[in-house]
Amino acid sequence: MHYDMLIKAGHLLDPARRINQIGNIAIHGDRVFLIDNNSDCKATQIIDAQGCYVMPGLIDFHTHVFYKGTENSIPPDVGMLPCGVTTVVDGGSAGTANYEAFHHSVISNSVVRICSFLNVSSTGQVTMKYHENLNPQYYDTDKIRYLFKKYRGSLIGIKLRQSKEIVNDLGLEPLKATLEIANDILCPIMVHATNPPGNTSELVELLRAGDVFTHVYHDTGSTILNNEGKVDDSIKKARARGVLFDTGNGRTNFAFSTALMAMEDNFAPDIISSDITVMTLYQQPAYGLPFLMSKHLAMGMSLYDVVAACTSTPAQQIGMLGEIGTLSNEACADIAIFQLEDKEVCFYDFKGRSIIGQQVLIPQVTIRGGRIVYKDIRFGL
Repeated sequence: MHYDMLIKAGHLLDPARRINQIGNIAIHGDRVFLIDNNSDCKATQIIDAQGCYVMPGLIDFHTHVFYKGTENSIPPDVGMLPCGVTTVVDGGSAGTANYEAFHHSVISNSVVRICSFLNVSSTGQVTMKYHENLNPQYYDTDKIRYLFKKYRGSLIGIKLRQSKEIVNDLGLEPLKATLEIANDILCPIMVHATNPPGNTSELVELLRAGDVFTHVYHDTGSTILNNEGKVDDSIKKARARGVLFDTGNGRTNFAFSTALMAMEDNFAPDIISSDITVMTLYQQPAYGLPFLMSKHLAMGMSLYDVVAACTSTPAQQIGMLGEIGTLSNEACADIAIFQLEDKEVCFYDFKGRSIIGQQVLIPQVTIRGGRIVYKDIRFGL
């Protein structure tokens, strides 16, 4: 068979298939094909990936990309493709009142694949001037059902921000009402859990298998840590029953004071995501997903586990493992090529605390659906 593209001699890193070795892969059309490393493969285009890691296209599981529809959203192709990201999940930028506008104006017209959590508040997060209304009496349950029926696959769950300054005196009622809707339409929820009303343990005990606790390493109000600086038993029990814990780094939602103590207690994130907005795109403390992956390397995670947290684990949560998040045979040809450069890098959190890392992932090539959509000008020269 004559292939469109051959990527040769790269270090294949595919946690979905437990592959971590030098090898070759080929592309024909928009599909990946596994080939024998010793075979005489013919291809129209050959990419020499020697000295680079070849991994599935990254999945940024928490972003804001309703560009021009909300004040904090970024243009998805500009913000994601140069970072090796081929799939994003929007974390509740749109609600029932504007999701279809988001779908038709941005999702349908972007190169990067976009899935979404629907904000349980009808208006979503349209402005940074004031918070969304999370009074359950204003939830548009009928329209939520309608949108999930019409856009199932693009919509993957419901999002709410369960913080004191947003829910005010409603306590946990917005979360409980959201879970009722999610149980009815059979979908997970993503809950923004900074500064929760009451203790984090009360919140997390309500979550079900498949639900996502985002901003796991925040330090505002009650956190995942107990008074001894260890991860609370309620958090460990939630993980054991299938709740997923997502970094959702953002600008103010990650703190080394929480993260480093959790890591010491062997509590690494299930998913690493950026929560990227106009305030953090290509800027500290978030910059982009490869920068945050490098930060987790500096905190002690292995490269293999970091890649899994940005590929196979979110792909499974989206319901697309086998199609994305892997280099398996006939998977979608979404591929990212990186160099792991030895370089001293300072990573900050929003309170000014920092750690020094010794390595940084540098995007070299991004392939989306079998086509090169980004390439570093120095690559291959």
